[in-house]
Amino acid sequence: MAEQIFQDWLKRNKYSGVADVSSAGLYANDGSGMTGEACAALTELGMTVRPHKSRLLTIDIVQNADIIVCMTEQHRNVLLSSNTYAFASGDGQYRIIGTVGELTGEDVPDPYGRGAEEYKRTAEKLTAMCEPLYRQVVKFAEEHKLAL
Repeated sequence: MAEQIFQDWLKRNKYSGVADVSSAGLYANDGSGMTGEACAALTELGMTVRPHKSRLLTIDIVQNADIIVCMTEQHRNVLLSSNTYAFASGDGQYRIIGTVGELTGEDVPDPYGRGAEEYKRTAEKLTAMCEPLYRQVVKFAEEHKLAL
């Protein structure tokens, strides 16, 4: 949901070329489709749901990222202590590893198995993340002299 919400926000605000957005999970069931509750929450926000398959976070994904946004502080701690991150960070590249809570003041726990209302609340929290995340993307690009 985070990937599609941020992509949709960028497109609606005419910033679609600003960032390549993708998602991966620390505990993802690799290759699973989006749940019906997630699709319904996105549809309720007025989005066209695009096909999506979950994927596990890999060394390659980390090495190709400039900014990684974890949904919770616990996720960030797990990521930073993982072998995947240890190996990927050996390339010497600088990456921002942040959390939704740092952007909005509130972590976003996984809604899986917690019902449609929790998916709606999650979608709202993820929507609140978009503007501050966009500002971080722009700041990163300016600091690293990247073209937007």
